[in-house]
Amino acid sequence: MRFELVKAHAFGPFQNETLELAPGMNVVYGLNEAGKSSWRAALYAGLCGARRGKGGLRTADREFAERHKPWDGGAWEIGAVVALDDGRVVELRHDLAGRVVSSARDVNRAGRDYSGDIINDGAPDGSVWLKLNRQTFLSVACVGQADVLGILSNSEMLQEDMQRAAATAGRGETAAGALSILDSYHKEAVGSNLARTKPLVQSQTRVRQADAAVRGAREARDSYLQRRADADRREQDLQGARRKADMVEAALIEGEAVQAERRLELAEELANEFPEGAPRPSPERDEVAERVTAALTTWEQRPELIEPGGDTAEEHGRRIAEAAAWLGAAKAAAAERAAADAGQRLERARELSAKFPDGQPPRPSAADQEMELQASLALQEWEPWASRPLFGQPAGASVEEIEQELAEFEANAAPPPPSPRTPPLAAAFGGLAGAAGIIIAAFLPDFRVIGIVLAALGIAGAVGALRWQAAAQSREQIVLNVTRNGIIQRLEARRKEENDHRAEIERRSDALNRLEDAASACGVAATEPTEQAKGLRDWLAVRRETMRKNDELGNLWDALQQLLGERSLAEIETEEKRLRREAARLLSSANAALLGEARKRNLAGERLAELERETQENRIARERARAERESADEQYAADVKAVTAAEDALRNAAVAAQVEADDADVRAQALREWQERRKQSIAEAEERSKRWDKLQQLLGENSLEEVAVEAERLRADANQRAAKVGASALAQAKSDAPSPELLESLQSSAKRAEDAWNVERGQLEELEKSLPSVADAEDELAEAKREQEHVRRLDETLKTTMRFLEAAQEKVHNDIAPALRSTVLERLSQVTAGRYADCQIDPANLKVEVAGASGRWRDAALLSHGTAEQVYLLLRLALARHLTADSGEACPLILDDAVGASDGERKLAALDALLAISESTQVILFTHEDDVRDWAHERLVGPTRQLLELDPSGVPA
Repeated sequence: MRFELVKAHAFGPFQNETLELAPGMNVVYGLNEAGKSSWRAALYAGLCGARRGKGGLRTADREFAERHKPWDGGAWEIGAVVALDDGRVVELRHDLAGRVVSSARDVNRAGRDYSGDIINDGAPDGSVWLKLNRQTFLSVACVGQADVLGILSNSEMLQEDMQRAAATAGRGETAAGALSILDSYHKEAVGSNLARTKPLVQSQTRVRQADAAVRGAREARDSYLQRRADADRREQDLQGARRKADMVEAALIEGEAVQAERRLELAEELANEFPEGAPRPSPERDEVAERVTAALTTWEQRPELIEPGGDTAEEHGRRIAEAAAWLGAAKAAAAERAAADAGQRLERARELSAKFPDGQPPRPSAADQEMELQASLALQEWEPWASRPLFGQPAGASVEEIEQELAEFEANAAPPPPSPRTPPLAAAFGGLAGAAGIIIAAFLPDFRVIGIVLAALGIAGAVGALRWQAAAQSREQIVLNVTRNGIIQRLEARRKEENDHRAEIERRSDALNRLEDAASACGVAATEPTEQAKGLRDWLAVRRETMRKNDELGNLWDALQQLLGERSLAEIETEEKRLRREAARLLSSANAALLGEARKRNLAGERLAELERETQENRIARERARAERESADEQYAADVKAVTAAEDALRNAAVAAQVEADDADVRAQALREWQERRKQSIAEAEERSKRWDKLQQLLGENSLEEVAVEAERLRADANQRAAKVGASALAQAKSDAPSPELLESLQSSAKRAEDAWNVERGQLEELEKSLPSVADAEDELAEAKREQEHVRRLDETLKTTMRFLEAAQEKVHNDIAPALRSTVLERLSQVTAGRYADCQIDPANLKVEVAGASGRWRDAALLSHGTAEQVYLLLRLALARHLTADSGEACPLILDDAVGASDGERKLAALDALLAISESTQVILFTHEDDVRDWAHERLVGPTRQLLELDPSGVPA
């Protein structure tokens, strides 16, 4: 959807005025009182009209009427022509005063009326095509300057409108309204756990009291039944204790019988293994076995023979000596070069010292340098004035003459009476005079004041001619004011000319005085400024040539000092002799062949130190390697000796064990097999000895027959007791690991159970006399619970309904928040000059937080004034796009000074963003700012964009 035009038939200050709009970007510029607010309201009213719902006018409707009814009274009508995205062009017309005659007719389809399709609150509302209503269209599409600024002092103003739009998209009341009604009813019909007089707490109290009575009756009855059950259990415990004692005793006898039978069976088995009596003892260790074991141990632990490799100890020593000889040759060559350099330095120092027999070279004094500086500055200041003539008095009327002229004008400037008529020819003449005055002022500087006066008079005359019927007297006054202003401007211009003339005279005088002072200080005898300047230039030329020669001597002196350093010439001579002696000493002991190579390589300084360090490190490494090789050679000799001894011991052990083999490894394997055969014989003998000892342990002091008789006696006793307790009871007792101690404990427990049962029987008779009625208490509790259940079901029903409403509201918020965030992010970085690149929107209150490169989140409402406006403007644009997405229509945006608080850079970025948005959405921006108008002049080029400048004179005062 887009506005093609809005027609103010009778609206605010306008009567039959039309504002035509482009389909893309529109900037409507006007100063204060030019009608911007009225046209912005006319756009809204032209699309949405006014409601005719029940209940009379609302506060917002009354405030709108007070601001925008025709100033002169009468009919209040507004119209607009909108183009829909489906191709329809519809003219809407609204009777805002009577609220009766309103229409929406198709311009291209024989005037087809669509009023019935867009009825909202009893009247046609064009925002219905956007699936909005009057309130939500105003909230999201009409962004006024006060609305944007209001979020900084009262965020509820924006949040309330946007939450309503986000929750319902303008198609009814919010879920919050229904929740409020349900909450009020819930408080009265149910209440909370803290409201003692409400049904919820009262029903809970009655249930608690009835439940306490039931519990008391049941507890009394249960106490009696418990005591009676305790008496029965005590009797059962008595019988059980007696039976457990019998079971444990039978199990113990059974265990003894089983053990006796097993002992007899094992003794008979072992006796059959030794029909001849005790076995022979196992063979003892002998000397041959020990020799075999020792020989095998020595063989297995013999060292592995690895012959050392690499350089021998002698080779390492030879290479150490070669490195030392090379280092000596390098040191000798370096000392030789150092002595030669010292000789050259000494010869140069003697040569430079001869140039300064008196010591240091001449140095300029501070006074001479200051005199040279003052002479140069004096010449620089005088040269601009040397070729300029002396100043004369400015031409024209003096300040006093113009002041007299102004005084005479003020005395005689009484406005003439208004003329009865002003012919149209006066307007044309005034326009020509104004144009001529502008040309004179722009291209003839000497007559600028006259041109200004002529232009002012011409323009005043033209304006007066066009508006002579309404303000004849005002026209004459404007002429007088323009004439007065022209005289004042001439007076100010003359004052400035005279002030500038006096200032130039003073600056020339100062330059001349400085020239004379410098000439006198430098000894120039001339009195004329030109001769003085020439004398100063000659003096400076001589001075600079002298300084050049002194600088050359200074450079030679600096070179000498660099050679000497902190030493004297004699000290340098002594150092040169010492270096020659040191070089001679090193050369005498150096290898001749290596010395020649060292001289070619020219080693010195850090490279010589590095060579010395490398030679030392190489010597240490070689010494270590030589020691390691000597140690390795000694270890190899010892290993060879140990392997030979191991082979001899293995051979001798094989001879003693009568084992034959030629190879050492085969001989060792044969000895291991011999050891295994001997170990097996010893193990078999030891096992037979252990079984004989076990037989003697089983029989003890008895014979085999006596053991058999004792086993038969225990079996007969066990069978008798098993028959008494039963097979299953006996099996259970045996599984519980019976013991004599357990039997004694069970017998004592049986005695105590008998005593307790006798006491319990006497106490039961006292409890049977007083027991409360449980049935009566349960009936009262049932009635209380029915009442509580009724309140609970009502509570659950109301809470479930409220949860559904809250979930629906939360779903809308959660659905809209990501969509809004995505839309805001499209332009956020652009309008904030790249400072913020991410945002998040709270679905509960549409509060915006932004983040920059640091990743720290900040509340957008707490940012600078301009940044907050930019962010929340993007949020409004995002809501407009999202809430109208299902309508198939693009929502136009009506903005009033929406970038007023931005700085220059961000304002341009915001305008560029709006221009990009206008490619798909019509944007109408009202502004009074000159820089926005200038931007529009430059950027709004083409048929879909335009700049409209409102004329304040068209709005009645």
